Amino acid sequence: MISNKLSRLSSWTWDRWLLLALSCVAICIWQLSPLLIQPYPHNTNWFESAALFPQLSLLIVAVGGLFEIYQRRHQSESGESEELDSSAANIRDAIAMLVAFGIYMLAVPILGYLVSTLAFLLAGCWLLKFERRTSLLLAFSLSFIMWVIFVQILKVYFGHSWLF
Repeated sequence: MISNKLSRLSSWTWDRWLLLALSCVAICIWQLSPLLIQPYPHNTNWFESAALFPQLSLLIVAVGGLFEIYQRRHQSESGESEELDSSAANIRDAIAMLVAFGIYMLAVPILGYLVSTLAFLLAGCWLLKFERRTSLLLAFSLSFIMWVIFVQILKVYFGHSWLF
């Protein structure tokens, strides 16, 4: 029985392993997020905490990744085809986007949310080979809309930065 389960795990493609790794990393960062947010006020309500949105996002990533792994397992057992063909996926593009996201996370406290988001979206569009006009339209509009929602309306604090 154990050898049967191990043989199933050995047949996993790289994208399933990547989903599992991202889910595990998201759970670890979710646990550590109060330590990563400085200064973290421990006496605030959970719904007023600076960690609410990062923790909620990380929880969604972790659960979504695990659910996607389950869905793919169920589809492969029943013989159904996947919605997206994972053989067309490029590991270099996936790693490049992960590196860009890591740089984005490090840049937010230094450059500010708006500028960092704009740079990340422009870099992401370039990595995904979008047209120049589409890239500019998406990056500027989405970064401004997200800045208004998170910073101006929801009052999410991203720390002091050089720019806004």
